[in-house]
Amino acid sequence: MSILKSLVVILPIVIVLSNDSNNWNKTLKDLTTGTLEYKACKLIIFKESSYNARAVSGSHYGLAQGRSKYLKTATPQQQIVWFTKYVYSRYGTCQAALAFHLKHGYY
Repeated sequence: MSILKSLVVILPIVIVLSNDSNNWNKTLKDLTTGTLEYKACKLIIFKESSYNARAVSGSHYGLAQGRSKYLKTATPQQQIVWFTKYVYSRYGTCQAALAFHLKHGYY
């Protein structure tokens, strides 16, 4: 019975930690307009950083591997806000950004 009590106490902690680490995903869902947009943005992020918010490649940082020092210290949620603003201002849609990325290897 004591093992069961331990699991009950530990399980909510694990769920909370798991949810915290995925808040950027919820932010992305909230900032995109539909399933195709969300999936296109998520694929760009995967190709750029493998979902690693701390990824660094030269002068590029974060989930989106943007060339902004701001992303070096931004939270994952802030990185997503930056990313979606950038994508929508430059390409109009995440799907257009993904098409460009697939053709050129960057966005």
